[in-house]
Amino acid sequence: MKLAFVSDMHGNWPAFEAVLAELDRRGPFDTVYGGGDFAFNGLYPAECVQVLIDRSWPCVRGNTDEWIVEAATDGAVPAQNVPEGMEHSEDLRARDRWAVLRLNAEQIDFLKGLPLTLEVAGPSGRTLAILHATPWSAHPPVWAHADESEKRELLERAGTDAMIYGHIHHAYQEEVDGKLIGCAGAVGAPFDGDTRACFAIMTDEGGGWSIEHVRVDYDNEAYARELEASDIPGGAGSAQVIRTASM
Repeated sequence: MKLAFVSDMHGNWPAFEAVLAELDRRGPFDTVYGGGDFAFNGLYPAECVQVLIDRSWPCVRGNTDEWIVEAATDGAVPAQNVPEGMEHSEDLRARDRWAVLRLNAEQIDFLKGLPLTLEVAGPSGRTLAILHATPWSAHPPVWAHADESEKRELLERAGTDAMIYGHIHHAYQEEVDGKLIGCAGAVGAPFDGDTRACFAIMTDEGGGWSIEHVRVDYDNEAYARELEASDIPGGAGSAQVIRTASM
């Protein structure tokens, strides 16, 4: 079984388009999964979400997908299980609203209906959890350098043999108590010092799951200049993230 996990596009269509070409080159895959945070803080929210709809990828929701839905519904569908201190500030809510104005009703409904987690069993019989942040909330980050106990809790609460997630924009993988956990990195805005778009391929050939990280070049400087020239809130700061691959 060969799966792909593509997460954290953040409205960065040039990066996502390059990843789509790489997926087509490396395929076919049994399934390609979307890992959340598809639209927020980038210039092309509608284009990124529409591809997910058109390709019928199974997707999980990210924290910023929840905030966009909250903004789009005037609070009728609020962000869920948000830890104290992780609420969107007024600056971030302005970015939510900017994205909402560019998404149509079908795209908002798509984000609204996304599950928190998905699960698949490989030919080995070992299970893989697919999620954005944690099995209980799309918001708390578990960083690559987090204590092993935090990662053990993720695996225990997911109840699976392996886990792939997004959210922290930092590609890594490790074993915890014989179980595999990893972050796929980010398509739209990596934070691990590598400016290339990143996604993950998960394979089970009968002996359990493995993770391969795939880095994809795109013209990040041209996209950074687009951000700076646009009216998106926080565009200059976002351009700096794109150029440096750091927060």
